[in-house]
Amino acid sequence: MSSKGQIVIPLSIRKMFGLKTGEKLTVDVENMDIKLIPKTVDITTLVGSVKPLFSKEEVRKKIREDRDNWR
Repeated sequence: MSSKGQIVIPLSIRKMFGLKTGEKLTVDVENMDIKLIPKTVDITTLVGSVKPLFSKEEVRKKIREDRDNWR
């Protein structure tokens, strides 16, 4: 452990668990064992990170078409 309290996770373990540089981990203690648990992603942080498949206008047009064909 470094003087800043940092630890090194061996490459083989990072690969085994698919851990990437900068990934956040939660530290938990259970029965005097230290557990490092990858933090789950809050889906709201992903907003805007993926390009939409269709524009808003294309979606509205398709909805109008489907409504017209349903009647």
